[in-house]
Amino acid sequence: MLLSGNDLIEKVTNDTFVHQTWTAADQATIVLDTMFTFVQKHLAAGDLLSVETLVSGDEPIHLALETNLMNLPIRYANQLGKIVINDPEAEVNLYMYVEHPLVTHSGMRIELAASVAAYLDDPDSVNAKISEFYNRELQMINKAVLAAAEMAAADDDAAK
Repeated sequence: MLLSGNDLIEKVTNDTFVHQTWTAADQATIVLDTMFTFVQKHLAAGDLLSVETLVSGDEPIHLALETNLMNLPIRYANQLGKIVINDPEAEVNLYMYVEHPLVTHSGMRIELAASVAAYLDDPDSVNAKISEFYNRELQMINKAVLAAAEMAAADDDAAK
């Protein structure tokens, strides 16, 4: 799938891309198959998309996939427009995002999953890469939450 910078700006500005959100009750019940089926169907149809699985909790975890020309979430339309304006046609990519306060200092980690063409050529291997990325990030978040809880418990004990 090829898209020029100006075409991307127009689609983002006019909100002509597919949105979908799913909710997972907790980290143990995340099912990505529905998201993968949805993504494959819409990419095969040539749609731009922004999909997300929201993991409930005190601090929700956002697991998102978006098509874009660069690794910047679509919701940053103004910044995106300034960067890609007048860019020639380029391959559209599929990016993986994880958002949570403990994932990085900025609260977001972004990685390239594959180009849309590569995804459509071999969706199973790209879906495996996406699953691995999400699992790794969830484990890191869990470790950070556990460390924070242990530190708070230690501080409580020290204050007694």
